[in-house]
Amino acid sequence: MREEHPFGIHLYPATVGANTVPGAREIGNVHGGEFLIMEESDGTTSVCDVATGHFSPLNRDRKATEGFLEAFAEYLSSGSAAPAPVTMTAEQAAERLRAFREGQTRPPVLPAGKELSHRARLRKLRKRLHAIDRPATGPDSWWHALIEEAENDLL
Repeated sequence: MREEHPFGIHLYPATVGANTVPGAREIGNVHGGEFLIMEESDGTTSVCDVATGHFSPLNRDRKATEGFLEAFAEYLSSGSAAPAPVTMTAEQAAERLRAFREGQTRPPVLPAGKELSHRARLRKLRKRLHAIDRPATGPDSWWHALIEEAENDLL
């Protein structure tokens, strides 16, 4: 069974790494090598776009990068499961669309479970990320887009 990695990010064991760029070593990859996770000589981590060679800052060090991945993994696992796909006939789909257009469709009321609300999950994620590496949550960071998707409940 293939091990899943949040956002396709795979960090190599701490003892493994290749010096692919002067002053930096490869410590992981994203989506099997589309992007490389690099550790600079000062310990900071960044993401390198293999196609363009562009670097985006990630974290102050590898431990912070691992912490961000753990925080996002916890955020993702604490939400409710995605609903199963619905299969219907063309007639059923037409009826559902008609009801939607007429304002007769109401969102389902889900039973209260043990899941945290999106707001609570997001607050917990932000607090944890800020405690790990606050500057890495800024608008110039590679993480910014993922944080924004979490804010919009798109993850």
